[in-house]
Amino acid sequence: MRRWTLSTLSLVLMACSSAPISVPLRDFDVDIAAVQSSQAVFVKQSFDKPPLSLSSVVLKGTLRYQQASARFTFFVSDTEPCSSQAQGFYLCDPNAPHIQRAGEASFQSGASQPLELTGTRLTQGINSGNLWIGVRLESGLATAGTLEFRNMVAQVAVLP
Repeated sequence: MRRWTLSTLSLVLMACSSAPISVPLRDFDVDIAAVQSSQAVFVKQSFDKPPLSLSSVVLKGTLRYQQASARFTFFVSDTEPCSSQAQGFYLCDPNAPHIQRAGEASFQSGASQPLELTGTRLTQGINSGNLWIGVRLESGLATAGTLEFRNMVAQVAVLP
């Protein structure tokens, strides 16, 4: 009986060590007038750093844009993306070695799209408590409006 109890307890603890947890990020907006096709606009994220080291992160949420159709690419960095800062935004070259492409979204079919970002820099940023998310216009006539990031949650797995 004792062996069965220890085996069961061990299995439960192993299952818990890889159980998903989540880290919510605060909602934020990006003024589209600042987004250029050659540069990316980065915003420092605000969240409570997880107490444990995380093995992988997928950031999910909703992205809204009420204007004409457009396609955007998203980037992440776990260090300050560049030194060009104005009004809380960074305007940077997304090809820097410490910046990683993390996803994309297209507004050809509606004003609200699910957003999913992934990458090692995303995981490192959540682990360190330092994360910048960047956006670059890839196509479309996006010259005005606001790109709204809502209900952003990093879903993570704890290292065993």
